[in-house]
Amino acid sequence: MEYITDLEKLMKKLDSKPVDAETPVSENADEAAVKLFGYLRSIYGKKHLSGQQYLQRPEHEDDVYLAETGDFPAIRGYDLMDMDKEHGDDQVSRAIEWAKRTGCIITMCWHWYAPDDMDNMSGCDWSFYYKTTSYDRKTSFDLLKAVEYGTKEYEFAVSRIDKAAAELWRFGEAGIPVLFRPLHEANGSWFWWGKRQNDGGASVEAYKKLWYMIFDRIENYHKLTNIIWVWNGQDKDMLVHPNTFDIVGDDIYSEKEDDHSSQKARFEYMRTLAHGKMITLSECGYIPAPEEMRKDGAMWLWWLPWWGSFTYEMDEKHHPVLDADGKAKKSGKYMKGSFLRSTFADGSVVTLKSLPSFTGELPDKFTEK
Repeated sequence: MEYITDLEKLMKKLDSKPVDAETPVSENADEAAVKLFGYLRSIYGKKHLSGQQYLQRPEHEDDVYLAETGDFPAIRGYDLMDMDKEHGDDQVSRAIEWAKRTGCIITMCWHWYAPDDMDNMSGCDWSFYYKTTSYDRKTSFDLLKAVEYGTKEYEFAVSRIDKAAAELWRFGEAGIPVLFRPLHEANGSWFWWGKRQNDGGASVEAYKKLWYMIFDRIENYHKLTNIIWVWNGQDKDMLVHPNTFDIVGDDIYSEKEDDHSSQKARFEYMRTLAHGKMITLSECGYIPAPEEMRKDGAMWLWWLPWWGSFTYEMDEKHHPVLDADGKAKKSGKYMKGSFLRSTFADGSVVTLKSLPSFTGELPDKFTEK
């Protein structure tokens, strides 16, 4: 029997439950997910988890951290984007391997590829960037039709949600909880699921319905047990029901040079949307300085610099600049050695070495990769 999200029924159920920031929103949460959630709550406002986003093999980001700090970030970020590429890299397998080897925390985002032409899906470009952007590859995929039952776009959306659930299930089978961050940066118009201007709020409502479809299918149809939900809509207009997220994320790429400020104003704005939930810097360019966060009370749960040139130097062909030993050179803009060393040495920063294990028995964290 076909499963269809009953939005009215779902909202009644969500409204019937008090908002509880101390408990995961997932009613299916297993022991590992509950343990991780409890740990996050226990350090929130006191400590910051170091993080890093990854994408390409080899993961040269690690060259920078190991050379400068002798340590690695506690949170490792990957992407579900490759599940729609015929020859894409299996980031899920890499994430599972690293988590099992080191006991780190995994966060997954989803750059959701969609076809530009629903009537010629195999012969058109696929992208997550919307047609209004200047990127060479983009899509005109219709968000409004994606949440309209009976359309080709709806069938596509449901099939991809189910495919994402299958990928996340692989983590569950390995005993690994996941900080899942779908439909990120929805306040902007650069992704096809984002907010549009001058449409009477239609895109805002469609975004919310798509969020609820993802939440409902993962929680109530597939019944995954390992998900901690991160909402990254970044705007009051895009705010979804607080009983569908555990953490509020904000992505900040400052254009100011050497900007290691706490980003207090953004933190305070996120606080107005959070319903008492934890707040994190789910993507960034510059890492905020721990002393600045303490001074301003902007205690982001973790930070996550983006991959590639935000961490290491790249040449004009976007290849990493390597030293004589084949190791990537750190980014002179974002990853200055003295700052990175002092940050990882700060008592409020949790690194991989100081992170408890949430995946069972903790293996040697520093086995040669």
